[in-house]
Amino acid sequence: MPLDIGVGILLSLGVAEYFGIEATPLLIAFGIACTLLPDIDILTIPLFGKWHHRTHTHYPIAYLPLVVLAFVFLDPAYAALFTLAVYAHLIHDTFGIGWGIAWLWPFSRRKFLFYAARETIPDDSNWVRHYYFRPNLLAYIEYGVLLVALIALARHLA
Repeated sequence: MPLDIGVGILLSLGVAEYFGIEATPLLIAFGIACTLLPDIDILTIPLFGKWHHRTHTHYPIAYLPLVVLAFVFLDPAYAALFTLAVYAHLIHDTFGIGWGIAWLWPFSRRKFLFYAARETIPDDSNWVRHYYFRPNLLAYIEYGVLLVALIALARHLA
């Protein structure tokens, strides 16, 4: 999650630079929200009392209609940011803590994982405690990217 927030900030700044627009608080908040969008499935825990993380909201092909709609209805900068941010999250989840992403769904349910943490993280609602609040390389990377993004944002605002 810290990596997603950091990437959302960095992508917002990059998209603003590329499109020659101001990196407004709205653009930055939109970028962060889009990088966190696939994790909206954590809301199923209080609704259903069951852990369903990295299922339907983590199928890359499911976002293609939303990408098309974004380019039809949104400003091109926001549409590009939506696309980059959502897929950056999915790429991030293809590396890391052990569950992977079903990139070929609905053709295959096989999950791809390109680097797994040495310690297996339980696939349950305690993964945040196990992963983010214990020293490990991937957590350091995530917090590092967030720190770099916050520094870049502070320099931008100065």
